[in-house]
Amino acid sequence: MNLPPALAGLLVQAVATVGTLVLYGLAGIAALEAPWICWAFVQAALAVLLATAIGQAPWWIAIHSLFVPAALLLDRFSAPTWLYLAGAALLALTNGNAMRERVPLFLTSRAARERLLALLPEDRPIRFVDVGCGFGGVVSSVGRERPTLECLGLETAWLPYLVSRLRCWLSPNQAAVARRDLWTHDLSGADVVYAYLSPVPMERLWCKVLSEMRPGTLLISNSFPVPGVEPLASHGVEDATGSVLHVYRLVGAGGPPALDEATAAPIAVASAACS
Repeated sequence: MNLPPALAGLLVQAVATVGTLVLYGLAGIAALEAPWICWAFVQAALAVLLATAIGQAPWWIAIHSLFVPAALLLDRFSAPTWLYLAGAALLALTNGNAMRERVPLFLTSRAARERLLALLPEDRPIRFVDVGCGFGGVVSSVGRERPTLECLGLETAWLPYLVSRLRCWLSPNQAAVARRDLWTHDLSGADVVYAYLSPVPMERLWCKVLSEMRPGTLLISNSFPVPGVEPLASHGVEDATGSVLHVYRLVGAGGPPALDEATAAPIAVASAACS
C-alpha cells in the first residue's frame, strides 16, 4: 500500500471492525452469549491478519493486536474520557512527523551514544548536526564530551524540542537546538551529520547530503542504511534494539569545497578503526 503507515493502520482497524460486526450478525443469537471481550479478540485477530497481508511493520501488528482489547479493558475500569484525549495529544506532541514524514520518535540508547562518541575525534573541533535530535541525548553528549565548533540538534515535534532545549540549557555543553525541518536546513557547514530517522527518508537524505556536504564529511545513520550505498563502516551496538551505526564518507560530493584533510583524516581513521 502507498498510504502512510498511520492511515493504513486506521484503514486496517476500520475494515477489521466492520468484519467483526458482520461475523457477529451472522452468528445470530449465539453471539449474544459471548462476552464482548471475545469479539474484541476476534477484531484484533482480523486486524493482525490484514496488517500482515499488506506488509505493515511488526510494531504495527503488535498495536493492532492490543488496540481494541486494551480500549475495552480501560472502559471496563471506567477510565476517564480525558485519558484518551491526553494520550492522543501526547502522541501528537512527540510524534508530529510520523504522519507527514513517516518518521516516529526513536531514542538513541546510551550504548549507541558511547559508540558514536568513539567515532568522533577528540583533538580537533568539528561541526556536528543531529537531524532529528528527539529529547537531545545525542547532541548534549557530543557537546559535552567532544570539542565542537558547532553542535546543533534539529527537531520539529514540540515536546521533544522543548525537552532537548531545556536539557542543553541545564547541562554544561556547547550544544544548541533549533525547531527546524531538516529539509530546509543547509548542511554545507557540517563535518558530521547524525540521523536516527526511519527507512523512508534515507534515500532523500542521501541526495541532500550529496548536494550540500563537502567531500570528506560523514553521515552516520543509526539502524537505517542508505539503500544501495555501501558504508565506510558499520558498527554494531549491544543494546536492546541491536542498533547499528552506518558510517558514510562523502567522496566527490557536489557541495562546497572539500573538508581539509587535517579534519577529515581523524574522523575517517576513527570510523574505520572502530569497525
